[in-house]
Amino acid sequence: SVLNFTTLLYTIKFEVMSNDVKNETNEYGFDWPPTFDKDFHSFYLEKKRRKDLKYIPKWEALNGVYIRNKDLKKMVRKGIPRQYRCDVWMSVSSARKLMLENEGKYCELTAKNSGESKYSKILDSNGEAQLDVIQRDLCRTFPENPSFKDSTMQKNLQDILIAYCLFKPEVGYCQGLNYIVGSLLLATQRPDGELLPEQCFWLLVALMEIIPDYHSVSMSCLNTDCLVLEKIITKKMPKTHLKVSSFGLPLQMFMTKWFVCLFVDILPFHTVLHVWDTLFYEGFKILFRVAFHQFLLHKQELKGLEDPSALALTFREMFWDSKAWDNYEYMKNTFKKTGKMSRESLTRIRELQNNENREP
Repeated sequence: SVLNFTTLLYTIKFEVMSNDVKNETNEYGFDWPPTFDKDFHSFYLEKKRRKDLKYIPKWEALNGVYIRNKDLKKMVRKGIPRQYRCDVWMSVSSARKLMLENEGKYCELTAKNSGESKYSKILDSNGEAQLDVIQRDLCRTFPENPSFKDSTMQKNLQDILIAYCLFKPEVGYCQGLNYIVGSLLLATQRPDGELLPEQCFWLLVALMEIIPDYHSVSMSCLNTDCLVLEKIITKKMPKTHLKVSSFGLPLQMFMTKWFVCLFVDILPFHTVLHVWDTLFYEGFKILFRVAFHQFLLHKQELKGLEDPSALALTFREMFWDSKAWDNYEYMKNTFKKTGKMSRESLTRIRELQNNENREP
């Protein structure tokens, strides 16, 4: 199959950058981590090239029509090529439907004559204007990434966060959303550098429907899901959980960021996007699979811990986890080794946990 023009642009713009391991940053502008292995990366790039040759023609054959079925689910699980990612995410989630049903809404929310004047009236739970919080967090969002030193990127990041607060004032702004929106902007950027803020906004709205209450003031669902994950670990990895819990540190201390940031800054960025491919398609259960897989990957280190500081260090060293560098192998094992985790079973455990939470 002859690659179409858009695919060629992506290949020239991004893959050539990625192929040169002498570059100081990867194709998304992030510095290589200290654990970066050039030899393994060369092996990985060859693997990626072979997969692209196999699967890109299959994506092209769909002609931009992404109908949910077993074949598409299988393709999504194997990872969506960068040039199709935005369109597929928009189609398999509620994002495109929401955008079409709310034509012009994003422009209305970001209009100069309404944005700040309306938004400045919205306060966070501490009484601090959320606009001030957002503006303070802009410079904290991927500060080492060259893309976020650009005023256009900063403006789009701010516009989307403000628009979401106006669109969902009951949720407003929560730290962590800046990393999610920043990641969406990078993931959907066209090869010519064009940003797609309106699509990113509706993708954010769709994500917040998938993971309700992770970013609300109460964060009730976030706290519940951390406890649900701990129940899963207790059941499937009893010895590991016994060892970890013996230090008296609540696992929520470490797991909260995983869920709030949807694994941004935990896994390598390209692996995060592969996780998000399946998250947009299959829903919240993916977060539990990936989180549990992290415990499986680090089972031996966790079982060998001797003190609380070593526990904290182990979780801290999961940053851009080198064990997840090969996103294809990582996601294959996420589904293969974590066992069945259906939405129905997880919802039941959630309900049981909520009942426990309400008990005096």
